[in-house]
Order: sequence, then structure tokens, then C-alpha cells
Amino acid sequence: MSKLRPGNAERLVRGHGEYIADLAPSDCLEVCFVRSTLASAAIRGMVLNTDQAMTGRELGLQPLSLEAHGLVTIPWHPLPGDRVRYVGEPVALTWDADRYAAEDLADAVEVVYAPLPEEAPIHDGAPDGVIFASSFDSGGVDEAMSSAHRVIEGSFRTARQSALPLECRGVVAEHDAASGVTTLWTSTQIPHLVRRGVARALGCPESEIRVLVPDVGGGFGLKAQLFPEEMALAALARRLGRPVRWIEDRRENLIASNHAHGTGVSMRVAVDAAGHVIAIDADVHTDVGAYSVWPFSASLEPATAAITLFGPYAFKAIRFRTRGVASNRCPVGAYRGVGISAGVFATERMMDVIAGELGLDPLDLRRLNAVRDLPRTTASRRQLDSGDYIGLLDRLRVESGYEELRHQQAQRRVEGVLVGIGIGFFNEHTGGGSADYLRRGVTTIPGKDAARVVVTADRRIEIYTSAADAGQGHAETYRALAAREIGVRPEQVDVIEGDTSLCPDGTGTFASRGAVGVVESVVQALRKAAERDLAPGTDVVHVHDPSQAFSCGAHLAVVEVDPVGLIPRVVRYVAIEDCGTILQSEVVDEQVRGGVATGVGDVLLEEHRYADDGQILTASLLDYLLPLAGDVPRIEIHHMSSPSPTTVLGSKGVGEAGTIGAFGAIANAVADAIRPLGAELSDLPYSPNRIFAALGRPPAA
Repeated sequence: MSKLRPGNAERLVRGHGEYIADLAPSDCLEVCFVRSTLASAAIRGMVLNTDQAMTGRELGLQPLSLEAHGLVTIPWHPLPGDRVRYVGEPVALTWDADRYAAEDLADAVEVVYAPLPEEAPIHDGAPDGVIFASSFDSGGVDEAMSSAHRVIEGSFRTARQSALPLECRGVVAEHDAASGVTTLWTSTQIPHLVRRGVARALGCPESEIRVLVPDVGGGFGLKAQLFPEEMALAALARRLGRPVRWIEDRRENLIASNHAHGTGVSMRVAVDAAGHVIAIDADVHTDVGAYSVWPFSASLEPATAAITLFGPYAFKAIRFRTRGVASNRCPVGAYRGVGISAGVFATERMMDVIAGELGLDPLDLRRLNAVRDLPRTTASRRQLDSGDYIGLLDRLRVESGYEELRHQQAQRRVEGVLVGIGIGFFNEHTGGGSADYLRRGVTTIPGKDAARVVVTADRRIEIYTSAADAGQGHAETYRALAAREIGVRPEQVDVIEGDTSLCPDGTGTFASRGAVGVVESVVQALRKAAERDLAPGTDVVHVHDPSQAFSCGAHLAVVEVDPVGLIPRVVRYVAIEDCGTILQSEVVDEQVRGGVATGVGDVLLEEHRYADDGQILTASLLDYLLPLAGDVPRIEIHHMSSPSPTTVLGSKGVGEAGTIGAFGAIANAVADAIRPLGAELSDLPYSPNRIFAALGRPPAA
């Protein structure tokens, strides 16, 4: 368990991966967490009933806090000793050489809870529950509203959901008394940020913490956050002087890992007689759960959703207000698409509402309003770098056979078939550097990426990066870059990521930053090495502070709804993608396919529900529904390329595009399918129960 082996897809496919559950140092103890059974209660006492248990206070864990514009600074105690704020919150831990025995010890811990009244504030520093608030006004909104041909209103809401990677979370920790270094193996996307947060929680220098990332069985943004379990395992290893391990089970994953979304958008949109969008006035609010997640803060979901509204469209004025409201539920953090999905969902549903109100074709309306003449700075102050938005929509029309689809739809509706066609048109910021985070007042995220290139004595090339692979195919991409840039064979290249003692400091893997900041740093480091003629002993580092690069896409979904059970089924899906220069076509296509599959579940099935007393009702996969293989259609992918002027190769991120596009295309297709029944849909998921409710009928027996 020393240096990680360089990753490659073939090794993983052959079953030779080494995931966190495969790591078991000798003399390792298994850890189990005692979790709150109540959503809101004071802790009056705790009887551990064993000497193989500890609380956060005994572990010496220090609270973490975040500062950002508009954010209420609230201390976050990894294992709180005075109060619990959501069901599943960890309050103590137990250990034993046997996992089952550790679970028995956890069951024996007695926590004395005193339920708090419903009106009790979740945090004393935020008596109204609002822990993040911000606003933006470009000017001119009121004037546009008063002079508009029509002002059309709409309200939409995304569901609270889980990322659900195939591999749950997990941590192994080991302390070396001689060196004073605690090594943490964790399934994460942000090794250097985990090191920083754990050091703060333990009150020690970062040099005393080493973070290693084994193979990661999926992250999807969930593993881009610091968790109480990571801090607690590191502290426990230091206290016991023995290796300790915690492997999350699926129930813990559903109730206590971060959730996502839960964002509502209410808006008024001013349009002229031709259908041009002139101005937007919006309120964005998110149930962010019990705490502000580290390192992103409670601003992540609502602020991102707000800035994304009407992203690919040309309009003159916008005003929005955002709020992140605390609740006695699992905290909300990052998940594929983050707030962009909510912003695109609300925007694209609204565009279909406008088309219906004005009697316009949805694709024609989008083409009428699409941004032209890039690069440009929008009314929302987004700096769009490149793209052919009109070309995307025209390509979608051709590849989907749009006119024929509409003709077929009309014929089938005469036959009584509920069939709908939906479009999802979007752009997304990928990457993002220090200036982007500092603009939001977020100081915990550096925004920089880095790469180190070493030429060994036998002339092998070693590439170390600040990223961490969670299924994106980093190793294959970097090897191909080395072959392209310095003329070596891919098999001469070793790629090492996820080791804070070997790899240069950086931001990690999220926000589709791999093809923006990380690729830039790899290419520039390779070029520096080439300037030294690849002499053995060459060791160079390049740090890059990226600007945002905007990917864009136009998706179309065809959905049929069963007339009896009202079960929606996606029967066709077309995606036109523009992620700039494509570095590895197979990797890009699989990212799009996986993203669309995620979107199928997000739009049609997945939803966390809570009872009035805060008990979660979706604590198993019997209640939290996921798409099966048969629910995902064949996805037709076509590419356009508008290289970004902000990146060395013109590349842009693509990891989240499939999901973001699906939030618009599939949602609009379902709404279009049931429109002849006189129903309108707003809140996700567009499940049979939601459709029955929209129709005012009881669910089918």
C-alpha cells in the first residue's frame, strides 16, 4: 500500500482494480458509526457501553467553517456532541477487528436525545434558516417588463437526489509514529483538499497528512467533498496507533452521504411579439440541508443554478435572487451537473411554455433566441468563449429528422398514442480558476491545476497531476497527449494521480475541469520537458490557473407514455455536442452516454422523500428508484467543434453535458406527451405518480 499503480482501462476491465474495500492493512480495525435516529434534537447524554468507542470530543476533532459572499458562517462539527440536525448524522464511532462486532458495539451505544420543537432554529446564527443569500441585477428589467408584449410566468423544481456511485464511500487510515504522518486512503475526487480539511480538523500541519486515492468506482461529484468520516478515521488512527477502515454500506450512502438539487426556480420572462426573450426576473431557492458543505459551501447549488438561467440565449436584462435555506435533512452538495441542471431544466421548460403561449415551434423559438457572435459577455456577466449555437440547433434539426418527427407525432396522437418531443439546449462553464472562486468569496478552493513530468534513468516518462481519476480515463488521455507532444510511445508513459506526497498541489476533479486546467498543465509540463531534450533526471512542474471554457449542446428526446400506468419511456435520444477540440473520442462519447443515462433517472425516477418529522422515507433501493439498462435508449451522438481560445489545445469539459441536456430534453418530452390530456408538469421527477397528480387522478392500482 505504498505508491499507487498507474491506472489504465484494461486493468480495470480485467478485474484487476484496487478499490478502497480491497485495502486491508495487517492488524486493521473495522469502524462503524453511530448515527442519529432523529432529525432535530439536543444530545443530553451518551453512554458508550464499551471502551471501543469514541465521540468527536474524545477524538479531538475541531469544527470547520466556511466564508463566502452572502454566506452565514456556521461551525460544522464532524461528530457533534450537543445537537443533531438530520437523520443519519454521525455522532460517535466504534471499532473491532470484526465488522459485525463493530456494528454490534454501535448498536449498544445509548444516546439520550431531547427532541427540539419544530420552530427551533437549525442554526443560532441563522434564525430565519437562510444560510446563503445573494442577488444580481443587470439593470433594465422593470422597464423591459413594463414594455413587453407578454410577461409569462413559470415555477419549476428539481428533486432531492443521490449521486449513487457503484462504489460507496470508504476510508482507510494509518498513523506512523516515527514520522508523525497519518496516511489516509480515501475514495475521493479531491485529494489535496481532503488533506487540507483533515489537517484543519485535527489541528496539525498539512505535512503530517498524506492522502492516497486508490481506484475509484465512480464519484459523480459526491466524492468531491470532505466528509466527517474522513476526519474521524484520521483522528482515530492517530489515537489508537493501528490502521482503521470504514466501508460505507448502501443505506448509509442513501441517508448520510450528501444529497443534491432540491432547487426551485420561479420566474417572469418578458418577450416581444416575435418571441424574443427580452428580460428575466427570477427567484432561486434551494433546500441545502443541515450544513454548508466543505469546500463548496451552501452557495454551490442555488448560485450556480441562478447564473445558468437562459445561458445559451441572447437577452437584454436579468435580475435574480438566490437563497440557500437550511433544513433538518442531509446536506446538499455537488452531483453531476450541480446547479446547471436545475437552471437548464427551468429555462428549457420555460422556453416550451413560451412557445405554447405564443403558438411557436419549440425548436424555432430556440433558434430565434440563441446567442450569436461569440465570444461575448452576457447580461449575466458570463464570458462565453466560443461556440456555434445556431449551428448546434440546425444540426439537431437535421440529425433528428425534426420535421418528420413532428409529422409522425401528429399521426400517432390521432391514434391515441401519448408521444412527446423535447429539446434541451444549454451551455455549461467547465474548469474555472482562482478568480472564479474568489469572485464568489470562496477561499477554500484554489482553482489551480498542476502537472509534474519526470524523465527516469531508463527514459520512461512519468506524469503526475493534481487530479484524481474517478472513471474519466485520465491515464489513456495523458498518454495520448505525451505521444502527441513529445513523440514517445504511450506504453512508455506512467500516469500517477491521487498521492499528495508525490503529485503537485491542485484543485482535484470536478466541474469538468480535466480538459481545461489539468490538460493545460500536462501539455505545458510535457513541452518544458521536451525543451530539455527529455534528458534523464528531468523533473518539471507546471501550474495553471484556468479560465472557464463553455461547452454547449442541443439534445432531443422522444418519449412515449403508457396510457394506463402513465409510465414514461425514452424511445429515442439525439445529442449534438460541442466540447471544443476532442482529445479522446471514445472517452468523450462514453461520458456523454453515461451522463444521459444519469439524466434518465434524474428526470423520470429518482427522488428522496422525508416524513414531516424528518425521517427519510427512501433509505433503500426498494424506495429510491433507479433506471435499469432497459430504461436507457440507444444514444445518437454527433459532434461539432468550436475550439476554446482559453485552452492550449482548444479543449473544453464534457463530463456533465449528457446529464445537463437530459434535464431539458427528457423533461420537455414528457410534458409534451401528456399535454393533450390537459396536464402541466412542473416539479421533478416526472414519474407516474407525478403525472397522475397533474391529471388529478389517483394512481393506478
